[in-house]
Amino acid sequence: MEVIASAILITWKRNGAYALRLVGDLAPEQWIAQPVPGRTMNHPGWIFAHLNVYAPIATAMLRGESFEDMMDHRYGQKSKVVNNPAEYPPPEVLITEYQRLHADAERALESAHPEIFLSPTPLERWRTMHPRTGEMLVTLMVKHETGHLGQLSAWRRAMGLTSVPM
Repeated sequence: MEVIASAILITWKRNGAYALRLVGDLAPEQWIAQPVPGRTMNHPGWIFAHLNVYAPIATAMLRGESFEDMMDHRYGQKSKVVNNPAEYPPPEVLITEYQRLHADAERALESAHPEIFLSPTPLERWRTMHPRTGEMLVTLMVKHETGHLGQLSAWRRAMGLTSVPM
């Protein structure tokens, strides 16, 4: 396994376990709660729905498969957090999908051909900052997910919930 793949895999596995700890004690109605009056925070419903959009992109990149740019997807980059539970799948569905997608990406990472990491980033708008697939995978599977899990941790604290060990 390539060093870059091994490094990504360590964080991907740790993030996956951390994400589940962050929501493990939540009641269903908390998944869209806003703890700060007058402010909208990224809540668990949006965070999991959003991460579930991007994990399959990482898997496709690792397999050298094409994928759709999800920028305008309902939970993509341009999406806005809403506080209506009907706008999100139920928590158990989000969690199950997250686990399945995480496992798919993990298997793809473990079996990825070394040359995939040096190939051009498939999505043109990402190439300026991340010319090679390996660079984009670090952003997508490490930085992106870790950033949103940090938001989830801050949301927990604003909700008055206990911290969760990383």
